[in-house]
Amino acid sequence: MIRIIVIGLVALILVSFGIYLLVLNQPKGKNPLVDNQIIPVKIKPSETFIEYNDPSGFSFNYPDNLSIEKSETLDNTTYADLKLYSNQVSGSLSFRISDSPYKKIDEWINLNKSEENTKEVTLGNLKATEIRTKDRLLLGAIDSGVFFNIEVPLIEEEFWTKVYKKVLADFSF
Repeated sequence: MIRIIVIGLVALILVSFGIYLLVLNQPKGKNPLVDNQIIPVKIKPSETFIEYNDPSGFSFNYPDNLSIEKSETLDNTTYADLKLYSNQVSGSLSFRISDSPYKKIDEWINLNKSEENTKEVTLGNLKATEIRTKDRLLLGAIDSGVFFNIEVPLIEEEFWTKVYKKVLADFSF
């Protein structure tokens, strides 16, 4: 029994000494016990663009490292319902065109309760209003009884803000 304990202690000492030598001989700043250190790679929107043309008469460009999902469940009041998304980046950009439930854009602004973070922007040739809440970037415009709405959750904000700005800059009828 004592022989087994002695052999176990010797083995433990040899393994500990081996690990000590392994750590001692590694370059500084490197952990020998962690071979696959994960270094996060910051993904950016591509500088190569795809043009999207919708049958309802508008178009815009978006980065080619994104996918577009088009809702096929449109009713008589919805003309377009799109979502840009990435398989590598959390978040999305949703774009919807429908008959307007609002007579004036002020009704939509008041509904979102954020007049202090509101500014005017353009969507193609339309005057639009942009609202930044604590967790979303919203855009609304009304033209001839049609409501244009873009929504971007502020997840991966830098990435999706660039995509949003590209969509706005290239949007046309």
